[in-house]
Amino acid sequence: MKLIGLVICLWCVNFLDATKMYRAGVLQFDKEMSTHEYVPFVYEAGKRNVDILVLPSLDKAENYDEAIKSLSKSAKAAGLYVVAHLYEKARCQNKVEMVESYLVFDREGSVISVYRKPVSNLANCISTSSDIITFTTDFGVTFGLAMKEDIVLRKVEFYKGLKNIVVTGAVNEASFLSGPQFLSSWSYMNNVNLISNNGIFLGKSGFKIYSGSLVIEDLYSNVGSQKSLVPNIPSTHFKKEDLSQYVIKPLDLEASATGYKDTVCHGSFCCEFYVKTTVTGSNSEASYGIAAFDGIYPFTGQNSIGVQNCAVFACSGLYKRSCELGTNNTTNIIFEKISVTANFTKPNAQYPIIQVTSELPVEKFKFDTRFNGISTQVTLEIVDSQNVVKFGIFGRDYTKDLENFAVETNNSESTYDIYDYIFNEDVQEFFDYLWIRLRILLVVVSIYVLEMM
Repeated sequence: MKLIGLVICLWCVNFLDATKMYRAGVLQFDKEMSTHEYVPFVYEAGKRNVDILVLPSLDKAENYDEAIKSLSKSAKAAGLYVVAHLYEKARCQNKVEMVESYLVFDREGSVISVYRKPVSNLANCISTSSDIITFTTDFGVTFGLAMKEDIVLRKVEFYKGLKNIVVTGAVNEASFLSGPQFLSSWSYMNNVNLISNNGIFLGKSGFKIYSGSLVIEDLYSNVGSQKSLVPNIPSTHFKKEDLSQYVIKPLDLEASATGYKDTVCHGSFCCEFYVKTTVTGSNSEASYGIAAFDGIYPFTGQNSIGVQNCAVFACSGLYKRSCELGTNNTTNIIFEKISVTANFTKPNAQYPIIQVTSELPVEKFKFDTRFNGISTQVTLEIVDSQNVVKFGIFGRDYTKDLENFAVETNNSESTYDIYDYIFNEDVQEFFDYLWIRLRILLVVVSIYVLEMM
């Protein structure tokens, strides 16, 4: 009987832990504001029983000491945890270095956790912690602290199984990594609560993004007790994508009416697409590109990251090296089925990236990964979806991070690279242009010679 009682007791403890909830708030603005302008919103969050509030990042350095005093006072008066991202000028070796300071204030206004990171990689005085910075609250939840670039640069093992992470800080956005898009997918794949100034992401349970200056959501600390939703961010605003390094093909909408397969390769990395569509009404002005990329992508201005991507993009204009998104994101193309499959190298992490302008039911979404001991085969599929703006698999190859482009020393690989370079579309266009100019010059010279005779 004692054993049964102990089992029941443990079950009750686990159940209570699984259903433990807290209230998170995120303050969002489209314009830059100073620290003292945040104070009224901190008080409002306190009145609405928010447990932890994440403030927007400040894009410029203010009076650091005054900002600390103001935030400490407001956190204590409102009775909640406040997370702030500030810029600090640190004097070292007769020069000033800019530092990002990530501060956590408790309900008493005390600073209980600090994560500091130099803005420049060349900084000499401030070093970044090699371990995850954490803090534990009075409502029994341990949070990890991360800046936005950390989510992209760090492997998931760095976060040591934490289920609640606060993310802040600005970052230069790259293709597939814009704003809430990647955060939603990262949260979904790792089933982690992410509280960010881009929104609140609840693992496999969805998200809550910009809907006013103060966004509030109740979260389960254990994440897993909630239902599963697709990591799609419905939006009507999309940034222009830089696809200059991608290999792009136009998607054949005519062939897709009956369903067709196509493959796009970047070097030895290949993406296999299947597309079946239906066009409603008159012919659509929208076009789509299918693309592949395997290489090193510039990120945050100081880091280069290894990336393997397969993608489908909606375009207002599809060119040989780019795909621009228009302001009208509504199309009359229904994707009865769209899927992409690729083999990714072993140290990769893969994420589904889906952007449509409306919600996507979970039964219309499939993301499958199969590891064969050497590589991981990943398939992403959605069905019966309209207004697909972006669809694909974003893969991180951590082994290529921070590498520089170099000429291969292997003869066979060098031969392949030279061959690939010579027959590159841009190179061929250059020689075509040069040949046309030479022909014009020859005609002019010939006419001149004939006139002189």
